[in-house]
Formats: sequence, C-alpha cells, structure tokens
Amino acid sequence: MFVRPIQESDLDSLFHLASSVGVGMNSLPADKDFLAKKIDRAVKSFHQNLPKEQASYLFVLANSDNQVLGVCGIEASIGWDEPWYTYRISQMVHACQDINIYSNTPTLFLTNDQIGYSELCSLLLHPDARGKKNGPLLSRARFLFIHQFRQLFAKKIFAEMRGYNDQQGQSPFWDNLGKKFFNMEFERIDFLTGRGQRSIIAELMPKYPVYSHLLSDAARECFGKVHPNTQPALEMLKQEGLRFENYIAIFDGGPVMEAYIDDLRLINQSHSLTAKELTDQHQMIEDQAPLLLSNNSLENFRSTLSFHYQFEDQTIRLPKEVLLELNLQESDVTVAPLYAKDALITEPKATS
Repeated sequence: MFVRPIQESDLDSLFHLASSVGVGMNSLPADKDFLAKKIDRAVKSFHQNLPKEQASYLFVLANSDNQVLGVCGIEASIGWDEPWYTYRISQMVHACQDINIYSNTPTLFLTNDQIGYSELCSLLLHPDARGKKNGPLLSRARFLFIHQFRQLFAKKIFAEMRGYNDQQGQSPFWDNLGKKFFNMEFERIDFLTGRGQRSIIAELMPKYPVYSHLLSDAARECFGKVHPNTQPALEMLKQEGLRFENYIAIFDGGPVMEAYIDDLRLINQSHSLTAKELTDQHQMIEDQAPLLLSNNSLENFRSTLSFHYQFEDQTIRLPKEVLLELNLQESDVTVAPLYAKDALITEPKATS
C-alpha cells in the first residue's frame, strides 16, 4: 500500500468511496460532477497552479495494482472563498446576590475563528482495507507532506470531526437546534453544505448566543461527540497533538480538533535521510516498529510503510520494493516513526 496524489482517472473510485459513507461526511458527497471539480482543484494544487488560499491537496491510498482503497485531504487555507463557521462553547455567568442565586451556563457562540487555518479533511478508508495499519498510513502521510512543504500551509491546523448521528442518520443536535431555523432534515443540510453552499448558514442561523440549558439532554450530549466510526480517527489526532479547544461543528456538534503545526508529533519526529537499498548482505532485523516514509516530491509525492530498515548515520537502507513504491533509487527520503511510542526505536543516529 502507498499514498499518492489523486489523479483525474481516480474519479470513479472516489465516487464509489463517497457513495459508501452515508450521512455526515459532507466534504465527500456522492456527486460525480462535484467530485470531478474537487479532483481538478487538487491536481492544479499539486502543480502549483492555484494561489495558497484556493489550494486543496487530495491523496489516495492505493495498492500495487493501483486500486484506490482510501482518500484523505488537506485544505491549505480555510474560509477565503466561502464562509466557515463553528460554535465556540463558552460560559455565561449570571448572579443575583439579593436572592443568592448564581448561574453558570455553557453557551454556544457562532464564530469564524478558524478562517485562514489549514484543515485536515476527507479521511475515508474502504472497509476492505481496514486493518494492517492502512488507516494510520493514510492519515499520517499528510503530516510528512506538510513537513516537507511547510510554506504551503498556515501556522495552525484543524480537523472538524464527524459528529454523532443515529442509525437512521438523524442528529439529535441538529434536530434540537439547526432544524428549527432551516426547516429541513439533517441529510438535506449535509448535502447542501457539502457542495459549498455554506452561505446559507450566515443567512439562517441565529446570530445570538444559544444557552445550552434550552437544548435537550440528547442535544447537549452531542457537544464534542464523534460518530462511532470516527473514534479511531479522533484518537489518532490526539496522539499527534491536536486538541479539543471547545469548538464544535454547527450542524452535528462534532468536535473541532486543532493545533499549531510546529507542535505536531510527527512534524517534530521527522528526519531527512539518504535512502539506499537494503540487500542480503546487510543485517535484516525482524519485527521492527513500522516506519513511515515519503519521497520529497510535490507533484509525485509517495508515502508508504516499512518494517525492515537499517540506519547508518544519515543514511537509511530499505528493501528494493519499498524504494520502488516511493519512486526512489538513491536520494533523500523523509522518515518518522508511525507511532509516538516507537520514537526511540526508530531514531536515526546523529552525525558528529
């Protein structure tokens, strides 16, 4: 398995993936025309034919037969061409000393605080590809891309996680709040905003703070709660250093995770080394911790995992098939431990 930039020929595969996800992932609607435009924007971004404010980088997970089994993306800078909204959970305090009553109420404020940030988005893995560390490879490969092309992204990054909805696709948060102003089902608003029609938020959502005590218990329980299928992705982001800072998605209440890029675990544990072939004459160490690798190309970016490698100062020796997956012979490669717990195992020796 390896991760590469999306191509125009991947449209049918992307449509198939998007059709399988159901309600709640509006960045990948099952709309072929929309997806074709999304791919076109990504291809132009990889070729640096768009300004930073419009750039979008979309990657796919593929196997040796070039079959697409997953997708993920990075928006370089959010909120310039269309508005971006979240709810910030703050406290509203009321006190009356005369009757000795004190009230501290969690309150939702509509904000544009993420405008200008980079966004991790569109993470989707085909059920047949789950396991075998394909999910961590697909998601974390983006951090190596960011590390290498830091100038293309903002200082801060965030991910709006898919919020909770039931087996019928209904969101208690939406039913108790947004639906009262939009008068439509969650699936419909998810459809519209997934196609870029976010201006309706500004036109129809209440501008004033929303006291959480006015919402149902079921709606309040959705604050910062993810869909069960999204829990692994949430845990991965936490391990990489993203945090919940009391921002939630305005439609389903899912958590918005954010961090300064320079504070991310994978960014700080990445190294640039010279790659050479690991041959039979070199010592083969079995059961090594998985190592995340990528080449240093923008247009032809490749990332994969290796369980066999050998460090020699600022050189790393890798199996021939891994070098082929990365489109490398003998050149620089970026490496990082796939998991934080393996940092000491995979740390290359520093040169004197």
